[in-house]
Amino acid sequence: MSQTRRKKVAVGLTEYATGKYGWLKNRKPRPPLNQLILSIFYHVTSVRRATRALNELKRAFVDWNEVRVSHPAEVAGVLSSAPWAMEGAERLVWLLRELYEVHNRTNLDFLAELTPAQARTCLKRLSTVPRDVADEVLLLSLDVPVLPCSAAAARMSHRLGLLPDDRATVKNQRALAKAFEDDAYAPVHLFFCDYADKLCLPEEPLCERCPLGRMCVTRR
Repeated sequence: MSQTRRKKVAVGLTEYATGKYGWLKNRKPRPPLNQLILSIFYHVTSVRRATRALNELKRAFVDWNEVRVSHPAEVAGVLSSAPWAMEGAERLVWLLRELYEVHNRTNLDFLAELTPAQARTCLKRLSTVPRDVADEVLLLSLDVPVLPCSAAAARMSHRLGLLPDDRATVKNQRALAKAFEDDAYAPVHLFFCDYADKLCLPEEPLCERCPLGRMCVTRR
């Protein structure tokens, strides 16, 4: 794909993402642990439902330590009756228990005192936190200008013609970041959470439901 065509696709994706989520420039960043919990839910349900689930948990439990010592079924009952709730609850409880074992706490506020590289390394010490999720916390909670590149985001970006292959490598992450303005990283990332994970599947992608289908090289 030519550079001009890639730019057109990037602009189209940015326009759709900012139209759906806003530019998110003046939002108040969530505490790192809250954002990490949202990241868990992003991968099992939509961004909208994930945000609602986080708010429901904050109302139902005293703090994250209470969630840590609770049974996943109890947590799932607060979230939703939908199938994703149990998966999300199990991941959440596992994360909180591991966080307590590794750092002897149930918060990540200390990340704000570290460099981005140190914060990423600290997050990746948790077995449930891959690089793309760590970068999501850096972007959305600590305002670090980094565009996460999950396997699903790399796959969708490759199919759209933005990347030469579909691997979630550091090289591809940097190439993908160059395609967008820094201010667009947050909404673009939320777009990938909603559509790359749920529609742009490895096999039998749901192209007819994708808002970028008309500009997708692979679909054509």
